[in-house]
Amino acid sequence: MSKKNSVVTLDPFQAWCHRWGRTGTVIALVYMVALPFIFLGVYGCIPSLGEVFNVATIGILAIYIPVGFSEALSYVPLMGTSSYLGFITGNIMNLKLPCAVNALKLTGKQANTPEGDVVSSIAVAASSIMTVAILTIAALLISFISPIFELPAVQTMSSYLLPALFGSMTLGLFASTGSGTKVVKGGLKGVIPVIVLVSLVTLGARLIGQGGIMLGMVGFVILAMLPVSIITSRVMWKKGKIQVVDNPAMAPAAEKTEE
Repeated sequence: MSKKNSVVTLDPFQAWCHRWGRTGTVIALVYMVALPFIFLGVYGCIPSLGEVFNVATIGILAIYIPVGFSEALSYVPLMGTSSYLGFITGNIMNLKLPCAVNALKLTGKQANTPEGDVVSSIAVAASSIMTVAILTIAALLISFISPIFELPAVQTMSSYLLPALFGSMTLGLFASTGSGTKVVKGGLKGVIPVIVLVSLVTLGARLIGQGGIMLGMVGFVILAMLPVSIITSRVMWKKGKIQVVDNPAMAPAAEKTEE
């Protein structure tokens, strides 16, 4: 028996986002790739292929290409169509993703739904505009604020900035159990095997004196851990260790809709 292909019709807003998101992505890629070549051509210093693709470049590509794939696979299910604007403007993990996730949580909408895409798109757009505004103000006032960054107290604080940022984001993601009409109970159990496995591999690399290699393999580790996390979470869900239940906070709204 032949299976009939089901036609999936996108919401008009989602279809509009995909159409213009792809267009904007192509324009941004052309702009980012063409601009360096224009300047290199104007000043007559275009390097040869051998100078570009050397050992250092290959090492960098080995890190960032897997990271790019892993980011696309892990961020898009959470951000929906706002991913286009997020990838064009950058700073997804430390800015755009937390804004989108927090907006979905505050509004009680589910990711990758028409309503969720509207909320996350507004959050990412507002974050992008605010970032440009802050950078513009900083560029205009750089001569006045640069001495502040040279203060010993500020330099000491800067060393703790990234750990504090990623620590708070991690706790926020762990504390978020769901959005919309569903809530995940015990979802953190699916992350524990990944944390244990990565910790053991990192510890083993350090013991044999190859800790530096792990830093260069971050992208590959993320790609490898994505299916591990999905498989372990599904196994625990099948065994009842992880449960997806109705969100009690959404019950009154659902009852009013039914009435």
